[in-house]
Amino acid sequence: MDWQKIVIHHTASPTEVRRSGKNVPVTTTMIREWHLSKGWSDIGYHFVIMPDGRCAEGRPLNRPGAHCKVGHRNSIGIGICLVGDFSETEVPEAQLVGLVNKVVQLMVVYRLKLGDVELHRDVFGAVTECPGRYFPADVFRKELEVGMSCS
Repeated sequence: MDWQKIVIHHTASPTEVRRSGKNVPVTTTMIREWHLSKGWSDIGYHFVIMPDGRCAEGRPLNRPGAHCKVGHRNSIGIGICLVGDFSETEVPEAQLVGLVNKVVQLMVVYRLKLGDVELHRDVFGAVTECPGRYFPADVFRKELEVGMSCS
């Protein structure tokens, strides 16, 4: 794949769901199940950042995503999703750190610039609040700049 962009999303879901009578954390497996139930071939995102900052692999990078139809972002953009609803709550610091680390790593590998990293809502033609109104876009950009200057 010729990756030219990285697109940031949120699940717009709780970080825990009720299964078998108990609360369990949302996992990549669950998100994959949600997406398969929509008739998709796999999870839509290439990477999922958990609330504690861990990064889980989603759809393989040798396949286009299913995360942002507009602007051909599914075929040119790596989709990264944070678990949580950041229209309701703030992003945990550990999760933001995990996101920045993964994005910097991908920027280096694919020789991308800061302008190649987009929030879903900022992709021209997207009609969404994703990754949520409380996503700290300014802090995220500053942390990416710092991360890129160190790599």
